[in-house]
Amino acid sequence: AECLDQEGKLAISRKPLFLHFTDVRQDTLQRLAAAGSKSEIKKMLQECMEIDEEPGFRTEILVDLHYHNYSFCLARKFAPAKTSALLSIVKRMLDEALRKRLDAERVFDICKELLLKHSVERPPWSVGIFSFEDAKAVMDYLHNGFFRHYRLYMYAFLPRCDLNFCVDGGRGRAFPPLMCPPILKAADEVEAREQPELAHLFGPTDAELAAAEAARRAASGEDERSTLIKRKVEEGVKRLMEQFEQKLKDQDDRFGQMLSRS
Repeated sequence: AECLDQEGKLAISRKPLFLHFTDVRQDTLQRLAAAGSKSEIKKMLQECMEIDEEPGFRTEILVDLHYHNYSFCLARKFAPAKTSALLSIVKRMLDEALRKRLDAERVFDICKELLLKHSVERPPWSVGIFSFEDAKAVMDYLHNGFFRHYRLYMYAFLPRCDLNFCVDGGRGRAFPPLMCPPILKAADEVEAREQPELAHLFGPTDAELAAAEAARRAASGEDERSTLIKRKVEEGVKRLMEQFEQKLKDQDDRFGQMLSRS
């Protein structure tokens, strides 16, 4: 891909324009198909997706992400080019999100751009690897998987700092001597549940009731938000496809007019 550098000179971008067979090549897909176990598939995916994290939960999260993407491709019976493209698209999305600390909406824009670039046969700007039905299925899959757990990925992989501190307010002050508690006898023991002043300890507090109500509202709002996002995803993909097809039609009309004039 060509671009202009800071001095206005033509430069060549290091990133490939199309992502199929970049990270996962065709021979790798053949070895994945011939693998005999889940652990063997995960090991090959870890190598080809260049996961160089230390062994631990971060590595397991990345490997599981690519393994589930590969399983989705198998369930959809994707051709090798589609499988390779989808695995690299998700890898590119996550890399950009972590490198630039993007929110979910901006990553979703990257997802739409990459998917559209691989869904329309119009070289050299795009290539028709995915059909419209494939693109819609991929968007539904990513919405219900990657974007639903997007905050968890950010929490797991973005660096953070935990600060613990304490305040020593007694330095330089004289404290009164501690009082010895009175000695209690068996006759002094009473049933706690029968004491009016302790009744609030054995029932739900206002905070617990408020938390339960908030959880109920949050669950209801999450379902509505999920439905709304899914509808917007479908509308956005359809609108982008219509705009792209209209641009292609306008361009073809201009070429036809130029040819007729000549």
